[in-house]
Amino acid sequence: MSMKNKTNNLDDVDDHLCKNFKEDNRLGQVVPCSLEEAQDIMLSILKEVHSICQKYGLTYFITDGTLLGAVRHKGFIPWDDDLDIAMPRNDYEIFKEIAREELSKEFFMQTVDTDPNYDLYNIPLKIRHNNSILLETGEEKKNYHNGIYIDIFAIDRVPDTKLKRKIQKNLSKILLNMKMKISFEDGINPKSIIRCVLQLIGKIIPYKLIRKILYSTLKWSKQSRLPLFYYGVDLTFDNEFKEEEIFPLKSMEFEGESFWAPNNPHALLTRTYGDYMELPPEDKREQHSSFIGLKKQ
Repeated sequence: MSMKNKTNNLDDVDDHLCKNFKEDNRLGQVVPCSLEEAQDIMLSILKEVHSICQKYGLTYFITDGTLLGAVRHKGFIPWDDDLDIAMPRNDYEIFKEIAREELSKEFFMQTVDTDPNYDLYNIPLKIRHNNSILLETGEEKKNYHNGIYIDIFAIDRVPDTKLKRKIQKNLSKILLNMKMKISFEDGINPKSIIRCVLQLIGKIIPYKLIRKILYSTLKWSKQSRLPLFYYGVDLTFDNEFKEEEIFPLKSMEFEGESFWAPNNPHALLTRTYGDYMELPPEDKREQHSSFIGLKKQ
């Protein structure tokens, strides 16, 4: 959806959503906020995560659209309403334990373990702001914490045989897609029918069992010495990183602050976006959110 079609006017969001805002005492009174205000909150979350990682010697780096924004705009892509960082698996797991105590009360670490209603299984870790709301299309009826957020992704080393690699990634895609919402958006065809059947089966399989199966393959990544990483077994993304493209990390400016970034952003961004310095046409400048607001205190 292009910027000119987006709205943060409470009067323009759907009736069900407005009714929820008025009747749900958990939310309090909500007022729309600007994208710039939301980005300021995302930046404050990133600064908090950076501080915790610095304190405990944990590794993270900005990635995807956030990295693109840092290189092209020295900060957020002007129309971007999310922020992405990645961590090596070991640091990621340590961070999840530490953050329970170290995060400011202003923020909330969201996983299926800390938020029983959370069902975005393909995005297993978010840090949310407690006094805001960011709704994406399809989230209007969800009961999980929906504050403005940043995403944190784990990266795992690629297994050292093609067979292990194929099993690991295919398991991730099949099992996680089984937990997705049933949809025929791509029409009724053999592929969508098979997917639907698998998703129906997925309704009765607990995510914790799926995670246990996926994590059982992490031994292959830990044993591997290949100089390659990809997004973790609990993610469906195909992005692949050469070790020398990530490490050693370097400091990079983002919104006037310094954060950790990959060693070779050009290689990563070129592979992901092609000519990444060229701005996309206005109708391709997409956002995730359908509404962004702040809770009155």
